[in-house]
Amino acid sequence: DIVNSVMKGAKNEVEMPPGFNPSDDSEDEYTPMAKKGRKKNDSDFDSEEEIKPKKARRGRKPKYGSSQSSPMPSTPRPNSVPSYLATTPVIKPEPGQEETLVCLMCPETLKVDTNARFHYSVHYYDANAFISLLKPEDLKDGKAQDEIGRVHKYTCPHEGCTRRKMGYKEMCVHLATAHQQLRQLMMEDTRPGIKEVLNRLYPQEIFSAVKVKQEKGVPVPFAPSAPEVDNSEDVDDPTEAKVQAPKVFKVAPMFKALSPRVFPVIPKPEVKTEGTPYAPRVDKIHNCLICNGPGKSSKDGRKLNLGSGLQELKYHYSVCVYNEGGLVPFIDPGQGSVKAEELEVYGAKFRYKCPFPNCSKNQGRNKAIGYKEYAIHCGVAHHQIEKWMVANMRLGLEEVYAAVKIAREEESMEMVDMPEVIVEEMHTCFICEGKEREGRNLSFDGSMVYQTRYHYASCYYDEGAYLHEYPPGVQNTNEEGGPKDILGKEVKYSCQERNCTVKRKLGYKEFTIHMSNEHGGLEEVMKVDHREAVRNLAGRIQK
Repeated sequence: DIVNSVMKGAKNEVEMPPGFNPSDDSEDEYTPMAKKGRKKNDSDFDSEEEIKPKKARRGRKPKYGSSQSSPMPSTPRPNSVPSYLATTPVIKPEPGQEETLVCLMCPETLKVDTNARFHYSVHYYDANAFISLLKPEDLKDGKAQDEIGRVHKYTCPHEGCTRRKMGYKEMCVHLATAHQQLRQLMMEDTRPGIKEVLNRLYPQEIFSAVKVKQEKGVPVPFAPSAPEVDNSEDVDDPTEAKVQAPKVFKVAPMFKALSPRVFPVIPKPEVKTEGTPYAPRVDKIHNCLICNGPGKSSKDGRKLNLGSGLQELKYHYSVCVYNEGGLVPFIDPGQGSVKAEELEVYGAKFRYKCPFPNCSKNQGRNKAIGYKEYAIHCGVAHHQIEKWMVANMRLGLEEVYAAVKIAREEESMEMVDMPEVIVEEMHTCFICEGKEREGRNLSFDGSMVYQTRYHYASCYYDEGAYLHEYPPGVQNTNEEGGPKDILGKEVKYSCQERNCTVKRKLGYKEFTIHMSNEHGGLEEVMKVDHREAVRNLAGRIQK
């Protein structure tokens, strides 16, 4: 303990290396070794001792351009792409200097590098050339019915290509332009001039015809268009670079030999113009002969088109003829013996449905329409305006009639007479006069007459017309002679008529309306009504 207390705080004793003898009379003094990472002061070295340069670490290469190293000759990396496989930069031509050609199937001028392949693909599609390459799901009459993919969609069969779904036409054009089906079709086409177009759209690569001996079982490598040249320098002989002879490979043809196939030129359908004195001109401007006739001027009737705007022309003439009352002899209003100017045309009293079952007006949840809309619709969609033109031919109308007739014949449509009119007569209740919403637009149609009867039965209850016919009974009569309980909370009634399907008990109001509507009470009350319109109505709303 005494020794420990004395030695407390003293520095640790430095260990001597093996072989050191403290009693040795040598003049050399022991100098401890410096630790790694410790900075050496100038006092740690002898003034006469030279400082040795640091050695470079293993694995590190000297940088080029340093004072201790010289740049090494550049050598290609083992995994680098050879120069002949590198992508050749595409030089974009200046505007107006693109290579062009004229289409053999139409007079349009095409650009070889942009739209020529797409344009020819559409021409081959129009000629049904893709039927043998891609059979459509809805093939009918030698062509696909759904071209834009509303029902049937297609995906590209090539691996690595887009998985997007397309319509049949888009799929065919995609195969032609992206997968060189156009090249195959043009190689099979023997029409004059197609071969020259093929060579311009698909310029053939130049390959050497030298045959190279190939061992059996070894596949033939693909050779690029440019031969490989070894441009690397020889380190041992820097005076002259050795150039190897170009290697030539035999290339398998990209397409198999195909037997030529001739695509017949599809003639345009001939338009029948029998009985028409004038053949219409394409997109000829025409002014309406009705609203722009002598002494009349209308902006809407000017610059009508006999070609691409023929549908708008038919609509305009239908409106003008309707305004003159010219469609009434051909389209029955179904309103009785009423003059044309006295017709109810907006659907407040008479509502119409198109009598043609396959018409677009009968598809979906379309509402009934007024006579004006109904007449104009039949004039345009069902060719009644054409019948009016035949019966009212005037100077200048022959050309319009010829254009309308040719368009109808091209669609294989016939001009037929109108079927029996389908009209629903509406009216407002003669008792409540439409004060309640249910009392407006009451119908005499067979499917809607039940609602009309129920409304009139309810109106008669509010007037107290059933107290004498259906008395409430002593238990349910108040001091004024009316029913105490009309909802059936205390007093209930049951129908005693035979074959009645209502077996449950009802309140007084519901019971009287039921008896009136279902068992003839409504007709008896209406026949003795003091209003003439109501009395005339009794025979029209019978069940």
